[in-house]
Amino acid sequence: MNKLRFLSIASGSSGNSYYLGNSEYGILIDAGVGPRVIKKRLKEIGVEMDRLFAVFVTHDHYDHIKSVATLGEVYHLPVYSTAKVHRGIAFNCKVTEKLSPANKRLIENGATVEVKGFKVSSFSLPHDASDNTGYVVEYEGLTFTFATDLGEVTDQLCNYIGKSDYLLLESNYDETMLKNGSYPYVLKQRVASNHGHLSNAEASKALATFASNRLKQVFLCHLSKENNTPDLAFQEVSNALNTTTEVTVLPRTTPLLVDLK
Repeated sequence: MNKLRFLSIASGSSGNSYYLGNSEYGILIDAGVGPRVIKKRLKEIGVEMDRLFAVFVTHDHYDHIKSVATLGEVYHLPVYSTAKVHRGIAFNCKVTEKLSPANKRLIENGATVEVKGFKVSSFSLPHDASDNTGYVVEYEGLTFTFATDLGEVTDQLCNYIGKSDYLLLESNYDETMLKNGSYPYVLKQRVASNHGHLSNAEASKALATFASNRLKQVFLCHLSKENNTPDLAFQEVSNALNTTTEVTVLPRTTPLLVDLK
């Protein structure tokens, strides 16, 4: 098997982007940091930009789409997302460069596409964006599920948790820190809503209930700088798991490379 490599380029409210690939090429999930950062981080692991073959976008919030137009127009990468997300990207006032139709690709929730041996299936997740997608990536017998920016765990996600070898799952906030923190009441309500973000407790409960020993590693992503800490997220999830799954907390602004087993 041509072993997979996973690179977290950035994971947090300042930007999100993840690379999944083999020793020669791969794909991106989200591109919410600058193109120079993406290029630099990939080059550090020996991947040139012409070795990228697609970008899959979860939703149209700026911390997930900052570079999608540049990647499409400059590097001629196909950008996959739902029609609603593509419209959201087009009308996002922070995105100054626009993605041309030639580089847009549709993958509606529930659909599957194949890119250079990577079979990518999409599914809906609840979040306060134009639309929001989780992705299940299958490659040579391994399954990697991506689920970030979700207000609650859905039945479909629970099913994928049980069938995954690797999982990227949001663990955005500690409920006590959010409650006692400095956020305005309206923002606290938004974060904790079923179209906001997933707490450590909610992530822990889902993993405790649905993870199997097939799940080799879970990557906790999109931690809040203000309402969480890596130690809190790690301890709560680790204590809840009933499996041999390794728990890894992704850093917010620095890269982390993992060679998948």
